[in-house]
Amino acid sequence: MSALAVLLAAVGAADLVRRWKIPVGVLVVVAGLLLLGAGWHTLWLAVVLGIVVVAWVVSAAGDLSVGTGLLAAVAVVLVVVSGDLTFDDAPIQGWYDDLAVPRLDTVPLDRAALGLGVVLFLTTAANVVVRRALSAMGPRVLAQENDLRGGRVLGPLERWFVFACAVTGNLAAIAVVVAAKGILRFPEISRDQPDGLRAEYVLVGSFVSWGLALVLVPLF
Repeated sequence: MSALAVLLAAVGAADLVRRWKIPVGVLVVVAGLLLLGAGWHTLWLAVVLGIVVVAWVVSAAGDLSVGTGLLAAVAVVLVVVSGDLTFDDAPIQGWYDDLAVPRLDTVPLDRAALGLGVVLFLTTAANVVVRRALSAMGPRVLAQENDLRGGRVLGPLERWFVFACAVTGNLAAIAVVVAAKGILRFPEISRDQPDGLRAEYVLVGSFVSWGLALVLVPLF
């Protein structure tokens, strides 16, 4: 899963910075692959991941479907062929083994890297996917973001919490997020127009956001 970890981390890091998004994303691709033990025989992988990062950054400013579609396709392929991708000994393996974190003693390096990649992706890059889903519902639904503030901040917090609960098996705690979101947004939704656009915006955005936090949990 090292390759998928690097891809998610690169996309997440690129979307976190305001400038130099492509250089930052490509730098994370190269550094991540080298630190996780990718050799020259996987040079093609760096090229593929770099292309995905560039497509993501470029499409984020325009047609979001291109970047999100390519990212999803490559991520699925990486999961399918993960067993055939062979990496050398990771240069940071010794450093990782010496970390004084008891909970990581039974967690392989590639799984820890994947967790970091997922967290970075869920920070702000996932907001791009949510926005793509909302735009697919129509411009009137997407326009509700002007009235329903805080989604770009609450979204990452919700996704981190849902992901952490799912990975640790505390599925019941996810209901707390759902209930809290309903309470938080109820005053705004209660003033919704007869067309129900605010409710549609909140429901679609929330379920897509939570889905992104849960989709990679089976890999852990």
